[in-house]
Amino acid sequence: MPVARALLWDGGVELRVAFALGLALAACGDNIIVPPPAPRGQGSEATSDLVINEIAPRGDGPDWVELYNRSVTPIDLCGVFFTDAVDRLDHYLPLGGVMPPAPCPARLLAPGDRLVIHADDTPLVEGAPVDPLHAPFALAVADEVHLVSTDGAVIDGLLYLYPPGPEAPADVTLARDPDGSGAFFPRAPSPA
Repeated sequence: MPVARALLWDGGVELRVAFALGLALAACGDNIIVPPPAPRGQGSEATSDLVINEIAPRGDGPDWVELYNRSVTPIDLCGVFFTDAVDRLDHYLPLGGVMPPAPCPARLLAPGDRLVIHADDTPLVEGAPVDPLHAPFALAVADEVHLVSTDGAVIDGLLYLYPPGPEAPADVTLARDPDGSGAFFPRAPSPA
């Protein structure tokens, strides 16, 4: 599954972009040339049933990511990792922590339900319980988030740069529009 990409364009400024794996780039001297943005939106539309629906990379503020079940059936989060690097599966959704225990208890996300995970750099302490709603990493204004299965397949993901500059505004997030399926757009926060 391709990872979504968030493109941020600002009038006459040519490029403010975070690119996903597989985006074709052409180098021309010191310049990078990318295709112009789609007429509507930033990023790719969702294709899986479990999606990253909204992100709040706040810099110094509270970071969070909203997951959404866009299917008509419950989704068991057992076997799903939430991470900021596809090669480091460090947050197991049902229980938190690095590795899933066996057997994994079911944690169902009902159709149309949302799950907000706080990316607040909660430390993992060996032997201590881990809250699955608090990730052991924070979001930077230029970062990535992914949902990955235990076999390493990317379920959904987003690489982004938002906004260009050192801080993201506290009153704006990147969210899919239409909700749960579309490309990512800046909008007012709406966590579940």
